[in-house]
Amino acid sequence: MGNKNINWINAVKGLCIIFVFLSHSASYYGVRLGWAEALFLPFYVNAFFFVSGYLLLWKQLSEPRIAELPRQYLRGSGRLLLENIVCRIMLPSVLFAALEYFPKKVIKGEGIDTASLLGETVGGMTYWFTGALAVAELLFLLLLLTRARSVWFYAVAAIVLTALGCHAAQTGFEFVQGEESFPWRWKHGMVCTAFMAAGGLYWRYEARLARWFDIGRPSTLLLLVGYAVGSIACFDYLYEGYMVAVLQVHAAGVLWGILASVLLIAACRRLPEVPLLTFVGQNSIGFYFLSGALPMTFGIVCRRLPVTPNLAILMCIWVATLALAYAVVTLLNRYAPWVWDVRKLK
Repeated sequence: MGNKNINWINAVKGLCIIFVFLSHSASYYGVRLGWAEALFLPFYVNAFFFVSGYLLLWKQLSEPRIAELPRQYLRGSGRLLLENIVCRIMLPSVLFAALEYFPKKVIKGEGIDTASLLGETVGGMTYWFTGALAVAELLFLLLLLTRARSVWFYAVAAIVLTALGCHAAQTGFEFVQGEESFPWRWKHGMVCTAFMAAGGLYWRYEARLARWFDIGRPSTLLLLVGYAVGSIACFDYLYEGYMVAVLQVHAAGVLWGILASVLLIAACRRLPEVPLLTFVGQNSIGFYFLSGALPMTFGIVCRRLPVTPNLAILMCIWVATLALAYAVVTLLNRYAPWVWDVRKLK
């Protein structure tokens, strides 16, 4: 099996995280980005799900993993996938949620109680993205137990799961009354499987799609212009359709989010390797854990400045939070790498 530590993958994940910091900085500081939001919101989270699905299905549907019988898979590759979900996504989410809980409550002026502490940590409710990613990968693990080889099987199953997740959100179905999508943002996890399956389809037809969507082709450049115009002109309609976080996705919005992800990949395939962007992409989960607390803290502090919130200060918040996150991730990589994977304690 070849190495998929490819430049465009790191670039896509890195750019997504950078835009996550921008979106969170703008939200906490209280400055709207106008038409610029319409350009990056369709891909800034969805492309991450897309690439995650690409990597997951590439690994699991390739030899020798797909040749394993169900019992072999449970003892081998399936068990490893489960360990990765728990150790690389769920346990770090619990750890950072616990570290963030008390400072966040103090800054927001909210009450502290045992129920909310447990819900936001072991209940997986602090970070909706990693909660959704963990649930989605667990669902794909269950599907992989069928040992189906066709990527289309997983695509059809993902469409069904997405529809069920949307139905559960619209009908207000909850496992715990008053706690939407508890535990671990399971509704979000079901909904995002469509984007992950789309990533798997991209992997299966990668050579053809990369050629069709080559950024140097006039047709792709026209498509980029159409994407920009459509994203801005139809923002109100498309927004809920591609935003997994709001649990109201619709077919047009999902397709628009997939198109945005494919176009971002096409652009990143033309990018030279940029060490800083590669670092952010390779450590994207770590940056994500800091993408809430840092912009929130900087935003609240800067709102108290004796000046009207403006774009210049927002840009300073964006750059400062990214720089601080870079420093924190670098230090943790060096002195406590086990925070990203508890198995490294061994």
